[in-house]
Amino acid sequence: MEDKDLVDQITLINDMRDVREFKGVTFSNYKKNDVKKQLLLSIYNGKLEPACYWCAELVCSASFMDIWDVYILYLGKYIHIGNPKLAIYLNKRFQIFRNIMVQGFFFSELDLRNHKTIRSLFAEITCVFTHAQKKTGFETIKINKEEEFDLTKMSERLKADSLSYTQSFLQKKDPPETTIALNELMYHITPTKTHTCNMMEACYWLEWLIEFDHVCKKRSQPCKCERRYEIPVETKFQCELIWMIWDGLLYNTKQSGNTFVNAVMTSLLDLFCIKFSTCCIKKRRFLLYFAIAMICEPFHCDLDIIQDKTILNHTLTQLPNIYKQIKKNEIRPKTDYLFSGMEDTVNLEISKKKMDWMNNVNIFSQNSAVTDDL
Repeated sequence: MEDKDLVDQITLINDMRDVREFKGVTFSNYKKNDVKKQLLLSIYNGKLEPACYWCAELVCSASFMDIWDVYILYLGKYIHIGNPKLAIYLNKRFQIFRNIMVQGFFFSELDLRNHKTIRSLFAEITCVFTHAQKKTGFETIKINKEEEFDLTKMSERLKADSLSYTQSFLQKKDPPETTIALNELMYHITPTKTHTCNMMEACYWLEWLIEFDHVCKKRSQPCKCERRYEIPVETKFQCELIWMIWDGLLYNTKQSGNTFVNAVMTSLLDLFCIKFSTCCIKKRRFLLYFAIAMICEPFHCDLDIIQDKTILNHTLTQLPNIYKQIKKNEIRPKTDYLFSGMEDTVNLEISKKKMDWMNNVNIFSQNSAVTDDL
């Protein structure tokens, strides 16, 4: 990392702990899960200063993906159509973060906590989200596994007037056992002369498909779709059922011809794919709720990212004070000579560590009600 990218010495973190020591705790020895909950709660309650503090605590712990997880959850569950433009904004900010990871020279993830742009980027997003217009938070629709997986007993829930709603995007090797449920989902987001969109029904069938997929995996009988080569995740995840749903949503929005909705939908998919693993399907379900809401519900597309830019400027100006406070919890070596000669050893490992991190990030591509989804 070049000197021009470093923060001032007065806020520079010089700590002897290894990144592995921050697996369950943060820089100041708080439980990491508690810090994530406090960050989410502070953003939700519009408390900017504590939100920036808890975010900085995670930055100093190099817990960058934990911060992105909080942002993604908050965007999908609480902001969504309150300001859809923030999906595009967050995706662009992640690309900046990713580019620093790809292009920057650093010995380990811990070096990034002293990167000017990294600190400013997270503070900016935290400020924007803290002042963003919220909507009523989405609640997960529950599925009764015993009764509702037998479609022969659910005739009253089957509303589609034909099986044609999936024909334009399903592929030959997609599993036939999910066709009816996916067709119902598409029916409820496709307005016709005889019916309008129904978000609640569409989300019901979304949850039905997610839960069906989960049950199949638990029974060691995973239900796979035809490979989606264009989905920016690791190859081993390109046959997940969830991509059929994304295909349907993207097809629907492309048919609408609305460039703004298309841009939001593409950004939501990109965010959904960040460091993707199968646990992300449930953890990031609210991005899919958000996507369905974009099709079914009215929204404004002309809202500012942040209305009062002076708040953002003030936040960035005061940011060093937060890091000065956290810096007091440094654990520094008693003598610098103990670390002489370590740079050569670190240099031997830098490429491998950097590539391992980027592969995990995926270069392919206290109110319990608020915090329960973390």
